[in-house]
Amino acid sequence: MRPRDKRIGRVKQAIEEAPVRRHLLREAYQWFKDFGDLPEDDDHVAFEVLQQALNGGKEQPLVDEAKVRARVRKAGIAHQRREALDDAAWPPSVRALLFNEALFEFPALRAAARAQIAVEVAYGGDVENPAFGARHGIPVYGSVALHMGGWQKRLVLPPYEFQAEQLLVRFDNIRGQIPHEDPKWFEVQGKAIVKFKETGELPDDDLHIDSVLANVEMDQLVAHKKGKDVSEVMALLNTVQRRDGEEQQEALKRVCAMAAEGRIF
Repeated sequence: MRPRDKRIGRVKQAIEEAPVRRHLLREAYQWFKDFGDLPEDDDHVAFEVLQQALNGGKEQPLVDEAKVRARVRKAGIAHQRREALDDAAWPPSVRALLFNEALFEFPALRAAARAQIAVEVAYGGDVENPAFGARHGIPVYGSVALHMGGWQKRLVLPPYEFQAEQLLVRFDNIRGQIPHEDPKWFEVQGKAIVKFKETGELPDDDLHIDSVLANVEMDQLVAHKKGKDVSEVMALLNTVQRRDGEEQQEALKRVCAMAAEGRIF
């Protein structure tokens, strides 16, 4: 590395590890407390704001360089979910889990968590209160933000109410069988869903098959909510779940054929 590049690197690091200016943090925190909005362009400030809320609004010292560097490292890995905010309270709270999603989740869920915080504040929620959002409870699986927003229930629409409710129960059953401690399982599952939608081919493993079909059916409900016509594939998926033998296999073949033809959302 050339001397000039080294100097630029040191300057960049120094800027990144510099303490947040107190007046900027106070302004960002007050905005968060009043409106539930976090800064979108500065993960370091967002981290400090959330940490201050978890600390009951008490300002944390920003002059200890070692602590600043540690906090910056956490803020710098936002969206990668490698760390968590410093909340030692037990049992875990809806607030702490929601704040973690707002900073460390991948972009789509991160945005959903931030939006849910703003909704709670708009209804009078106090971000400094450990019971913030507590009435929603903590879901056993999945995103806290989506659970709070009732995202899945919003997909239970006519004429598929019964089928949709059945699907939500199936998802619970599937989640209870998934090896959540094995990240590779989810990688395989993601590839299986993509492959099915591109080629109509299902995986060999029964749990992966069930999960692919459940995710496909959920996607049809999302498309239906957007006004798309999903009547044919929903009828076939319903037959796959409620029938057996030759009738079930024929319906499954037709679903696979529709996927291969690009006719499934």
